[in-house]
Amino acid sequence: MRSILIIDDDISVREGLAKHVHWRKLGLCVSGVANDGEQALQLIYENQPDIILTDIYMPKMDGLTLIEKISREFPAIHVVIHSGYNHFDNARKAIQYGVKHFFLKPSPVSEIEAVIQEVMQEMEAEEKQQSILKSYEEQHVHYLYYQKDTLIRHLLIDKSYWKQLSQEKLTMLDLTRDDRLAVSVLEINRPAYITRMQEQDWQLMKYSVGNILEESMVRFQKEYPLKAHLLDYSDSTFVIVTFLPENLSYLEKLTEELVKQMLANILYYLKVAIMFGVSLPKSSLKELPDAYKECLRVLEIAEEEEWNQLYYYKDIRDKTADDSYSYPFETVKAIHQSLTNKEFDELSETWTQFVEDVSNRRAFRLHLIQTIVVNIFSVMLMEDHATVPDSKPKEGQQALFEKIYQFTTAKELLSWMTMQIEQWVDSYKAILKGKKTSRLVIAVKEYVEEYYDQEITLTEIADSLYVNRNYLSQLFKKVTGESFVHYLNHYRINKAKKLLSEKRYMVYEISEMVGYQNSTYFSQVFKAITGRSPSEFF
Repeated sequence: MRSILIIDDDISVREGLAKHVHWRKLGLCVSGVANDGEQALQLIYENQPDIILTDIYMPKMDGLTLIEKISREFPAIHVVIHSGYNHFDNARKAIQYGVKHFFLKPSPVSEIEAVIQEVMQEMEAEEKQQSILKSYEEQHVHYLYYQKDTLIRHLLIDKSYWKQLSQEKLTMLDLTRDDRLAVSVLEINRPAYITRMQEQDWQLMKYSVGNILEESMVRFQKEYPLKAHLLDYSDSTFVIVTFLPENLSYLEKLTEELVKQMLANILYYLKVAIMFGVSLPKSSLKELPDAYKECLRVLEIAEEEEWNQLYYYKDIRDKTADDSYSYPFETVKAIHQSLTNKEFDELSETWTQFVEDVSNRRAFRLHLIQTIVVNIFSVMLMEDHATVPDSKPKEGQQALFEKIYQFTTAKELLSWMTMQIEQWVDSYKAILKGKKTSRLVIAVKEYVEEYYDQEITLTEIADSLYVNRNYLSQLFKKVTGESFVHYLNHYRINKAKKLLSEKRYMVYEISEMVGYQNSTYFSQVFKAITGRSPSEFF
């Protein structure tokens, strides 16, 4: 409850205000009374009130002097002046200190309460405005981070993307086209095959690595003039992009120091095998994908070396070979476009050419092929979920990704992926011809049958099936002719009717047994469906 301090040198006024105004009804309590400004100021220091109600002419320290001090030291306190008619013009001088509310004395209680009510409403409006502003600022920070994250992801795979960037967007993200930058890629040694039980531990460990990277980056930036952005880029990699407006050599020095600290911090807290690949510093945003490719090249070579080390492109840039592999950004981009646009001939042609290129390169690393396959498979699944969710592969997303990491040769993996692409194309061709399936509806009904006695929602079911909630809702109603909620309620009530017929349980027990935590609501639903209350049914 908010508090108010009453100040007046007339004891009858003080007592009258304290006793006759309905403060509790206004949401206030009287924290104290004072007979002059000095006494009031001491009370304010001891227990800061939300509102003060003060006279102007008082001994020792008058009201205007008190208000001036409060405006400087306690700007959050709202001031209300009550003054005699002859002194009211002088009271208006308080306006310069932010005072907005006055009333003459003597005034009826109703008038006093009306003025105080205005102050309370003003305070509530200010708090709401501050809350909205704080929420906006927090959301804006997340929005800017997401936008920068998206921008950098696009630049990593599409070298021409920087041409589409407007200066306004770059300014909003605190970037320029000529920003000096460097890229570092952290690769975690993910076992070739992880069981479902081990997957949770793996994801927890990866989450911990990300947290340590973020904390290390934040601490480093407090000491040095380096801007940095962390991307959780794939299942086993993080990308760190560091920026410095000028001085490439200083950027290189700071980047190396940052990744050294990151490596040390991770190894101090976690038992994990990792390695960093660090690019050369670059002179503009346009060169970001080149820096990323340098990191991949470093890690490709370092795969034969020790883990838990830092590897720099500057140390291997002269080690060129005819059979060296460059990440096929344009090929992957073309496959993405073919998948999105459902250009099946182009997809098959591009993939076939990629497989031939892989076959002709002896130095092709399996883990890079696995990364590419996971990348492409992720796009396929996203297209399934966004366009035709009921065409999700039967094996499930996790099982498919596990299978990708089980292959020990590039030839076997590419052969399997070729078959997956062919099946994907065939399924989409069938769908585009108008064939439909109710497999998802069956899955929903099976879910209800298994979990009807628990709190379940269609959103939870959709998430478990890796489909869009709105799509699933529309599909269910189209196939069954009823909404999901209608079906769930009828299913539960039918179960309840069987339990009631056994005459072994109380109504509230049956309510919980069929998934309703509120027995009153259960009775309402039961009567709406059957026309009778549960107690009247048998």
